[in-house]
Amino acid sequence: MTLFDHPIVVSDLQYICESTDWSTFAGKTILITGANGHIATYLAYSFLYAVEERKLDVTIVVLSRDKEKMKKKYSSMAGRTYFHLLAADVCEKIGYKKRIDYIFHFAGNASPHFIQTDPVGILKTNVQGTFNIAELAIHHPGCKIIYASTREVYGQGSTNSTLSEKSFGALDPLEPRSCYPESKRAAETILEAYRNQYGIRYATARIAHCYGPGMNLQNDGRVMADFLDSALSGNDITIHTDGSALRSFCYIADVISGILAIAADKSDTTAFNLSNETEEISILDLAYIIAQKTPGIHVKVMNKPINPDRYCTYKRTPLDCSTLTKLGWNPQINLKNGIHRTLDSFFNP
Repeated sequence: MTLFDHPIVVSDLQYICESTDWSTFAGKTILITGANGHIATYLAYSFLYAVEERKLDVTIVVLSRDKEKMKKKYSSMAGRTYFHLLAADVCEKIGYKKRIDYIFHFAGNASPHFIQTDPVGILKTNVQGTFNIAELAIHHPGCKIIYASTREVYGQGSTNSTLSEKSFGALDPLEPRSCYPESKRAAETILEAYRNQYGIRYATARIAHCYGPGMNLQNDGRVMADFLDSALSGNDITIHTDGSALRSFCYIADVISGILAIAADKSDTTAFNLSNETEEISILDLAYIIAQKTPGIHVKVMNKPINPDRYCTYKRTPLDCSTLTKLGWNPQINLKNGIHRTLDSFFNP
């Protein structure tokens, strides 16, 4: 059984399907880059579910460097005439000649582990990869790119109580982890330049703290992944700081429904904040929620200084998601329910 067939995922896909107007995508060809990644996989599954359950007429092309991993991840789709694997590296010219109507450009790594160990790879994927996707779009008139960006493009220094899509702050280009937010900023600028010069269509989703079934837990470095990994491995959850840092997490099904709303939007809006700002929580309280749902797991607080090379030290400012909510989107899965669903998907694979 693949993740696509897991009961928790199936119920997520049903929710996504019911909350999406699929008419926008009827008769279209969808290309999804970074297809082995967490969000991209759920996105592909959502389109596949819509084909199977809603008889949506769509062609789906998933792209990744690792074809063998794609084959395993999408083995349930083997033989489907509307589904295709494309083994390619976005850092190289993409030679796909057939029609493309939507490109969901989700290639790129956000893990602090890789920010620390492969900053050059992150820069290349976000910058050169986005150049190549924009060039591909030029050859497919009318094609729309939906780019997975991040809340970290806002940097630090804003005095606003919330961050709208018009906000911006400073980034230190010499900070070791700036490879990630700086290259995401550059990618958004690349897309805007191609829109101004060549008329391509695009929109960015500035996503904050997505989690859910199928997420990578090992060697990730983000608190949700690390805490879940510890609990599922039977280890106590260790917090290296005092645990007071605040976060707000958005369940994967809500993230996907937001991305699809952005893709279907007919306006010229090019940036959307995508976050669940209804349940701000300290990482200490997050650890206790996860521990309470995994018998025998305790929380240990070490209270050591944070490593700025690995973790973002910017003070959290809530995102203003009103641009997206005006499209009819609102997150529906609360944190405790989302954590329960995520744990269940790993406990009962």
